[in-house]
Amino acid sequence: MTQKTVNYAEVLYQLGIASETVAETKRLFLDNPVLLEALTSPVVDRDTKKRIIDKVFPKQICNYLKTICGNNGIPLIYQICDEYVKIKNREDDILQATLYYVTMPTEAQKKGMEEFLCKEHGKKSVELLMVKREELIGGFIIRTGDREYDWSILGRYNSLRQKLVMR
Repeated sequence: MTQKTVNYAEVLYQLGIASETVAETKRLFLDNPVLLEALTSPVVDRDTKKRIIDKVFPKQICNYLKTICGNNGIPLIYQICDEYVKIKNREDDILQATLYYVTMPTEAQKKGMEEFLCKEHGKKSVELLMVKREELIGGFIIRTGDREYDWSILGRYNSLRQKLVMR
């Protein structure tokens, strides 16, 4: 992440633009790669780029997009949106975590994991991204930033194998 990206995301957060609007903007760019191409192309003039932004994107974010477009920041839009989410979660005291699983956990199990993570990291709430991974064989892995909690069968197998090789 470059400092320019972080600065753009910080400004986006300080403008008070809703996270739904930022997510919608990212989705529009992902669903329409031609948009990114048009807004970064030196062949397309500034006025045309502004008209495209006005027609396609939510009104709340148009001025911001026009500004970063004028400063050649559009190629960073995916990273800006991702950094915005990190800033928003940090300010709202929300922990982002990824849960890799073989079988979908029950609501009670999910709630238990969230409570554990809140207590462990001193956060108010947890936002869990769920990812199915058959190769774990069983159990689950939770990743939060730089920490990993591995309760998978594959992880236990690898740990046991490493201990046996060390002998």
